[in-house]
Amino acid sequence: MTTVTQTAIEYQTRGVLVSLTDAEYAEARNVGDGRNAQMHGVGDMPYYIRDLMEDDATASFAAACAEAAVAQSTRLKWHGKVWHRSEHHQHKNEPDVGENIEVRRIRNPNNGLCVRQKDLGQGKVIFVAYPIPETDFRQVDVIGWMPADEAWELGYDAFVATRRVPLTKVNIWRGR
Repeated sequence: MTTVTQTAIEYQTRGVLVSLTDAEYAEARNVGDGRNAQMHGVGDMPYYIRDLMEDDATASFAAACAEAAVAQSTRLKWHGKVWHRSEHHQHKNEPDVGENIEVRRIRNPNNGLCVRQKDLGQGKVIFVAYPIPETDFRQVDVIGWMPADEAWELGYDAFVATRRVPLTKVNIWRGR
């Protein structure tokens, strides 16, 4: 377990602490900005609750940082794709990392792994990662993983077509 200490904050990692390289961090910024621009003015999916969300620019950037960190830690390709919103239906089932990894970023280090009904029956593996805000998301705790179908069975109803698995039930990631 690693401790991250920065200006009056201490965070105990649960999985593998990944420090993004300058190149990965810059790419995450570009991907986050691109995704945010493409989704500007588009309504939220039913499982998003706007009152619980942060601004879209921050959310997109932090999610991209989480994806880049999972790719670094698994030594698999991060696709980091940005596409025009009219093409979303063509890409929505593509993995974030490797051939079957979907990355779910959590805002609170105690949130669980979220799995969506749309993830089922596709052989997807869900990774949960916490980009640490006090590091400007440059450091990410890649906490754990679980096959989507198993996560659905173990999870509890959280939002529309979404279940959450407590982190105590997630397979802790130790790296490759």
